[in-house]
Order: sequence, then C-alpha cells, then structure tokens
Amino acid sequence: MRALSALILLLSLASLAHGQTTDARRVLRSFDFEERQLGNVEPLPMNWVKVEGDAQPHYVNGQLASDRARSGKYSFRYDLNGGSLVYRYESGRIKIERDAHYRVEGFCQTTPMAHARVRMTAYFTDLDHRPVEASIVRSEPFVSPAGNRDWQKIAVELTATDPDATYLVVELSLLQPAIYRPTTLGKQALFPQDIRGSAWFDDIKVSQVPQVTLSTDRPGNIFRPGDSRRVGVLVNDKFTDDLSAQLVITDADGKSVYQRSGVLDMTGAQVLGPNRKHVTMSLPELPAGWYEAHLVMSSGGHYVGEQELAFIQLADRWPLRGSMPDARFGVTALDLPFDGWDELPELLPYLSVGRVKLAVWSASGDIESVDSIRFDTLLEQLQAMGVAPTACLTEPPPEMNQRLGGLGWPGLLKAPKEAWQPQLSYLLARHANHLDRWQLGADGTDAFVTDPAMRQVYHAVYAEFANLLMKPDLAMPWPAWYELDGEMPATVALSVPPSVLPSQLPLYMDDLTAQRTAQASGGATGAPPALSVSLQLLDAKQYGRQMQIRDFAERIVYALAGGAARIDVPLPFTVKRHGQGFSKQPQELLMIVRTLMTTLSGATYKGKMPMAEGIEAFLFDRAGQGIVVLWDRSAVPGKASGETVKQLTIDLGERPARIDLWGNTTPLLANPGAADGKMLLSVGAMPTILVNVDAPLAQMRASVSIDNPLLESSFKPHERHLRFSNPYRQAISGQVKLRAPNGWTLNPPTFTFSLNPGETFDREIAIEFPYNSFAGPKTLDAEFAVQADKNVNFTVPITVTLGLSDVGIQTIALREGNDILVQQMITNYGNEAIDYNAFAICPGQARQERLVTDLGPGRTMLKRYKFSNVNLPPNGRIRSGVKEQIGTRILNEEVPVQ
Repeated sequence: MRALSALILLLSLASLAHGQTTDARRVLRSFDFEERQLGNVEPLPMNWVKVEGDAQPHYVNGQLASDRARSGKYSFRYDLNGGSLVYRYESGRIKIERDAHYRVEGFCQTTPMAHARVRMTAYFTDLDHRPVEASIVRSEPFVSPAGNRDWQKIAVELTATDPDATYLVVELSLLQPAIYRPTTLGKQALFPQDIRGSAWFDDIKVSQVPQVTLSTDRPGNIFRPGDSRRVGVLVNDKFTDDLSAQLVITDADGKSVYQRSGVLDMTGAQVLGPNRKHVTMSLPELPAGWYEAHLVMSSGGHYVGEQELAFIQLADRWPLRGSMPDARFGVTALDLPFDGWDELPELLPYLSVGRVKLAVWSASGDIESVDSIRFDTLLEQLQAMGVAPTACLTEPPPEMNQRLGGLGWPGLLKAPKEAWQPQLSYLLARHANHLDRWQLGADGTDAFVTDPAMRQVYHAVYAEFANLLMKPDLAMPWPAWYELDGEMPATVALSVPPSVLPSQLPLYMDDLTAQRTAQASGGATGAPPALSVSLQLLDAKQYGRQMQIRDFAERIVYALAGGAARIDVPLPFTVKRHGQGFSKQPQELLMIVRTLMTTLSGATYKGKMPMAEGIEAFLFDRAGQGIVVLWDRSAVPGKASGETVKQLTIDLGERPARIDLWGNTTPLLANPGAADGKMLLSVGAMPTILVNVDAPLAQMRASVSIDNPLLESSFKPHERHLRFSNPYRQAISGQVKLRAPNGWTLNPPTFTFSLNPGETFDREIAIEFPYNSFAGPKTLDAEFAVQADKNVNFTVPITVTLGLSDVGIQTIALREGNDILVQQMITNYGNEAIDYNAFAICPGQARQERLVTDLGPGRTMLKRYKFSNVNLPPNGRIRSGVKEQIGTRILNEEVPVQ
C-alpha cells in the first residue's frame, strides 16, 4: 500500500509538471507552479533547468515563492545579485507537429529596475535537440513601473515551417542590458546593470493555436466608393470546427463602430492545402476614414489568437479631381523591403506623387544582386506612370562593406578604388536610362555634419558620377538645424525635424537658397544646387493624432509657399515582418497625404489671402481654378473643452466647395442673412481646403496690402501706401473704403480706382491713432465694390502692428492680498541710449511713474510698482507703458492681474 501511494503521488506530480490541459487538443503545457501541495519540496519547479553562460553567475537563482502569485499561492521568482538569470524548459518535453502554429504566453511582474528586463524566448529544436536558429522569437523586454504591481502579459508566437522542427523550448529570463540590448562596439561596450531586483512568473501556457492572417483584395487595403468590402481570413490549423470569431472594427479614435460575433463558418471555405483554409468575411458600409479590424479567435471558450488589419475607406474614387503626378511631391520608401516594391505601381497613383525614394544599396544588399530583373520592370512601370525614382545609396552593401574593412562609408576613403568603383559604375551604367536622381545616405542622418570624412566620401562618389553622367543629380542629406558651410553639394536634401515649426520652414529654405546663390555668384561653376525638403512627423503618441495631422498639413503648405522644388514625406504605410514575409498596413496619414497632394498637384502659390484675425489662408492657382488652404492658428485641435470654430461670411465665387483633410467634399452654402450671396464659412484648428474658388477675386484679395504694417507708436500722422492689383483679364473699376478702429483717423478714407489688366493701385494714406492706444495688432477693413465681369463686394482685413521698433516692455501684475504688485522689464533694442518715463495705471488709483534714464543698447531695466488697498474685480487689468521724455513716442499695453 505504501508503494502504491508513492506511485500515485509521483504520477500526480509528473502530471502537474507537464501541465494539466484545459483543452487537450490545444493546450500542450500549463505551468501554474502550484507544486508544493503535490509534494515537490525542491526550490525549483519540475523540469526547469538553469542556463549557464557568460554574465550568468552560478549564485544567482530562482525559486518557487509564495510572496506574489497571479493565481493560486505560488509563482516562479527570480532574484538578482548582479548578472542575468535564465531558466529553460528543455528540448524533448514538448513535441510539436509540422506546419502547426504555437503560442507561448504567461504573466510577469518585477520590482522597479533601471536596467534589467524580463523576456520570454521560444524556439524549435530538431530531433537531436539542436536549436532551429530561424525559429527563435523573443518578447519585448519588460519591467514594471514603480508602484505598479499589476501582472503583465507576455507572449510569443512561432510556426513550425522548418522540416527539422521537432520540439518546442521555452526560456524565461531576467536580463541585464549586456544581453538584451544590441551593440556594434563588441567587447569595448560598457553596459550598466542592476545589482538587486526580482521578477515573478506565473500561469505560463504553451498552446497550439490557429494561425490567422487577414487580407483584402485591394492594393494597400484601400477601398473606394462602390468597391466590395471583404476581408479574407486565412486559417492554418488542424481543428476548425470549434473556432469562434469576434470581428470588431474601430475608427482612428479607437472607438468601436461595428461588432459581430459567432462561430466561424468554414462550410464554404476554400481549402488551400493541409490544415490551410480561406474564408471571406464582409465588412459593413462605413464613412470615409481609417479603420482597424480586430478578429479575435476562441476555441471552446478559450482565447486562441487575435489579428489586426488596418484599412481605409476613401471618400471618392481615383483619380481625384483630375489630378496628375506632381514632380514636387515624393514619398520616402527607404524602409520598404525589396519584396514590397512590386506593389508601388498600384499604391503611388492614390497619392499623385511624382517621385519615390528607394534604397538600391543598403545593409540588406545591392538591388542588382537581389533581383535586377524585377527592378528593371519596376523602373519601366514607374516611368510609364510619370513617377521618377530617386535611387538612394543608404549604406554600402554587405559584400562591399567587407571590402571597406567593415567601416561603412568612411572606409571608402581608405580602401582601394577597386573595392567600390566597379560596383557603382555597373549600377550607373545599367540604369542610366531610367534613373537620373540619386542620394548618398538616408534622410534624417547627421553623419555629414558630425563626421567630416563623410563630406569627402560625398565628393569622391560625386566625382565617379561625374565621370559617367552629365550634370549628375546626387543629393546629400543635411539636417535643417545645422548651417551648411564649405563647398555646396549638387543637391541638398534638407531634413526638417518636428522641432522646426511649420511657419519656420520658409526661413530655413531661404537661408539655404541664399547660400546657394552666394556660392554661384562667387565664381562656382554650374547652376546652384537644387533644394529638396524631407519632412519628418510629429510623434502622434506624444502630441495626439489630430495635432500630428494638422502639423503635417501645415508643413506641406508652408513648404509649397516657400518655393520648395521637391517635398518628400514618409511612405504612409506601416511595414511589419511576419516570419519570412511582411505586411503593409495603411496609416491614417495616407488619406491626408492623398488629399493634399492630389488637390494641390500642379497648383502655383499666389500669396496669403487676408480673411480675418488669426486666420491663415494660402492661395493657390491651378489652371485658373482658385484653391485656398486655411485654418485658425490660435485654435487647438482635439482640445478637451471643445475646439472653437470661427464663422466667416465671404464671397468665394459661384460654386465653391470645401474638402477636409480626409477627402470629404461639401458644397459651401450661401449665408441666409446675406443678400449679396456671400458664403458662410466655418474655420477651426484643422486645415481645410476650398476649391472652385473664383481665382481672380481671390488673387485680388491676396494682393491687398499696406507697404509697411509696423506703425511706430508716436502721436503723429504715419504715411503708408495702400496697394492692390487687377488680376482679371479685363479692366475693372470701383471704390474702396477704409474703416479703422474707433478713435483712429484715415486720410483719405475712400478711393475710387480704374485698373487695366495686371495694373497695380498704389495710393498714399495718413494714419493717426489716439494717444492712449494699446500696442499690438490692429485691423483696418478695406471694403471693396468692384465692377468686373460681374459686380462683387468684399471686405479685406489689413493687419497693422502698433509698437516701437527699438523699445520693448514686458509687464506682470500680481495680487497680494488687497495690494497689487506690478513689475516692468524695459529693453532697449536700438543702437543708442534712450530716456523714457515708465508708468503704471490701476483703476481708482493714482498714476505711478518711474524714470528710465540712459538705458544703453541691448540693456534691460526693471521697474516695480505697488498699489495698496485696491478693490479690483477678479478679471481686472492694469495699464502699463513708457513715454519718451523728449518726443512723441509712447507705448501702452494692458495686462491682466494674476
């Protein structure tokens, strides 16, 4: 009886060690580490073996522990004392089947650690227990945040496609950076590490699960109106009769817009091979937008897998408004693997781009050695579409890099010319008929700034280009925040980071253009180098998707307004590898790129169009059609309190329409309260596009200006010139009436005009304003009554700024009980010393003054005021300013009391 009892105990313990299954067909092993109750008195769980190796000390161990557990009482705890710790469930204990798909999942948590991380690894071994290297998969390194004791799920998936795969091995690790963080420094690398720290693992499960792949029959998963919306589900699994599926579709905000659950109907499935079936699921009709389909699979009520598929529903069919490829617009596809290039001819027409950047040399190889025939076919297809490829030499190919001593591009300067010149010459000679634009290095790199040798590399490669090509177009990437000195390259690929504001783009472009012009006039031969702008995106996770979209749209508009000849944006697809293949998922930004580039394709920038205070409006013309891109620069998209929208009443022509950034077109309706047929227009933070705008009328509005919008704050008349042009094809006449803020005087306030086509109106006006006018922007309204091919009336706001060019003040007013403290910072921006009287005025209190005497150029003086026993409401304001001691100049401002 004692022997029988011992045998039963051993069998129970072995059953637990090998994992009791909740579903014998799918769960191969389940480790809950509840082994004490079955008699395991050892410190370690059954059949888990410690892995020995470098930086894995023998005195660092794991154990069954009861201080933390996700389920039951026990977990598997790792305790560090420096070094790393790995335990393995060894080969030979979990036998697998060929072509089956497996998931290893579990839960973990850690103490806060600065450097060490938890990781799960799984792989197959052959019959002799040798690892199948290609099958190794690892989870992302994880550590619990401080104060967080939630259990984190970790999981990996792998498919037994290798014919030698026989067993499955699982490793649970707590690793220092020396193991999990890659480095190119080899033994010279220095890694920090955590001396103390603990990790807990629990509820580890090894399952054979369905391998599910979602796809559509549309290129890039892009659906147009009228397309049949179907998703193909490829199931690779031994068992399909017990599968249930839940399809959930979410929009770009993560909100669920559709859900369907039920048993996966495999009766009409197409059999593609052993254990492989394909079934089709229909998608609902959805408004235009970006969506993500989530297919959650379960078997017998147990979760067995989930797949996501991003897709786009367009608002209209391609081509969009008759647009054609525009050579100014391009996409950067340097991260797209060679195998993904075949779909570019189907995807690029959606964007109306005229260029695409491809990495013909990279760390992955040379396109000539990968598949030169397919590349020739692609070049012919792109040429037929009107798309010009830019061949980028991002890195030396692996074979060449070996000949360069493994040093990358700098090794080219030390190696013999035979190590790289023949391969480059062959590439140029083979594709000279289809490739005329090249780039050395990837966009965004600062190697040409930080490493002077890279400039020498560029000149050496360019010299080889010049031996084979006439006027070679070889671009050099250059970060916008560095000044480009020395000899200019043939083409500059200006990389603009998100830290550069969209409105600053023209400044960087103008600065680089000035350097090019100066070099050309300084005796340099040939034309000045061309300018290409490569735009980088705001981080949507940090700033939000709406802010990323707005910022991107503004960058495109400002780059066009700055005269950029080439504008490159990242290819709006997310590329992910899956085993031997990869998937391309469209990003929401694809819709934004498509709308902007198709609408502005072939359009010429005509100037900024005054509409209202705070409204940025850029006017473009395409074959006589006016296009306006506008937004409210003071509004914030997606603000929790709700985005403010300004309502404008404006004359834009007979049939204008607005297009949002997602491609939705809406006709503008006449304002019911306006008898002159003006349109009611809502303007918010997100840029919007107006099309079918009356181009001559819009251009005339854009031409209205004051020659110098800065008005010196002095009590005397200011002479300015009012200007506007006639963009119509016939003579026009009419009247313009100027209206100023209350108390201001304009002389004369009214003009009549008669202009021939192309003629400019230029008249002098005198502007006077009250002595106590506050500094800052002011608006003069120019009311036009024009007689042209039709009579039109419109009002153009003209913004002028009241201030002093050489004096600035900054004032802050603080409440301290019943007292108010005021502090002024007065700065002299001029070239000579100044003498002013500074003052502060509080309602109900006596005016206080301070002397500002002999304040030198570039100096700042601080003045303080105190108003006692003040009865000022919470929203009260203080007037502050300075007045010239001898002269008429005065500067007033009003600040709130904080």
